[in-house]
Amino acid sequence: MTEAQRIYKELKQDVVTCRLAPGLSISESEMCDRYAASRTPVREACRRLEHESLMQMTPFRGYTITPLTIEEYRNLRELQSVVEPAVAALAADRATPEQLKEISRWATYEYQVGERNSYYTFLEWNKNFHISIAAATRNQSLLRIVTNAQTRLMRYYYLVIVMDSYGPQLVAEHQELVRALRSRNADIARARASDHLENTVKRSMKIDLMAFNLPTDSPMNTDYSDWLRNTPALGVKRPKRASIKRTRKIVKH
Repeated sequence: MTEAQRIYKELKQDVVTCRLAPGLSISESEMCDRYAASRTPVREACRRLEHESLMQMTPFRGYTITPLTIEEYRNLRELQSVVEPAVAALAADRATPEQLKEISRWATYEYQVGERNSYYTFLEWNKNFHISIAAATRNQSLLRIVTNAQTRLMRYYYLVIVMDSYGPQLVAEHQELVRALRSRNADIARARASDHLENTVKRSMKIDLMAFNLPTDSPMNTDYSDWLRNTPALGVKRPKRASIKRTRKIVKH
């Protein structure tokens, strides 16, 4: 692993898990200190995250972690509902045996309940599962669309889906989709992909509840979940605790 790859891996995990808060401005020098690296590999890592829409660069001002918004989530969800069932149908027809093996491998990981690093790993595998299906269509335009959407969705999933509840269910749904792809039946593959998306919408319903009575472009940059309330994130300010005045008793002898 090169230095740039290491920084990319660590920086991306910090962004997805909101240790670097959405909307946070951060300079190159701050990232150099944070990841114990020089500017060149930091810039390379940031360019990759820019390409994935997770960071934004402002000339002469540094970088901003892309905000989370209700509008973006809804747009990505609509895009998925249109694109991914069609992608599954094409993959059922076009996937090579080697590609089916790769898709099957990405469908096997089940996160460990209560371990957030395990859940992050699951999200990486989940992203690769959907990307490998898109790759099997042999359509580079579809592959770019799915890759971008799945990467951007990782932060929403990490923050709002109750991770202790769905491990076996998610694996079962992925394996159902794999079986449909192996059957070479495009209609069944499309149906299984649609079912999986419908269930994902239900699992992420908290996002829509959070959005009640909020403008669609409202930034989701405070109190995302129980985890964010209990775990400090760089750039998220906590209310100060009320100070407690202590008085010293004077004992007369």
